[in-house]
Amino acid sequence: MKKIFFLICAITALFFCNQTNAQKEYKQYLNTISNSLPDVYLNSNASLYYTIQVGAFRNKNTDLESVNNINITPENNIFKYRLGKFTTYKEATEFKNIIKNVCSDAFIIPIKNGERIHIREALKDSATAL
Repeated sequence: MKKIFFLICAITALFFCNQTNAQKEYKQYLNTISNSLPDVYLNSNASLYYTIQVGAFRNKNTDLESVNNINITPENNIFKYRLGKFTTYKEATEFKNIIKNVCSDAFIIPIKNGERIHIREALKDSATAL
């Protein structure tokens, strides 16, 4: 299932990279990716999960707000836009690499019990849970 999902994402990336309108491409790509995410990557009940931040702006970004399944988190007067809830760092990394086709500054954010934590702490917690 995961391999099929990532194959669809890669084909979609190639298709949208050939379009000329960068804003439209960005939004369409993120919409396609977010719509392709299986429910398990959208609604995790895990106390620790990883999400991909695709943007942070002082003012709301209407293009990103219209992307399906995007999580908007206001922090310190900045709106942060994130996709997915992955229970493993490996899954988050694979998804981040797909997103980087159009969003070169995307990065992984670990969330534990609803709060952002440092990546080292998340990886340590993940290792001790095994």
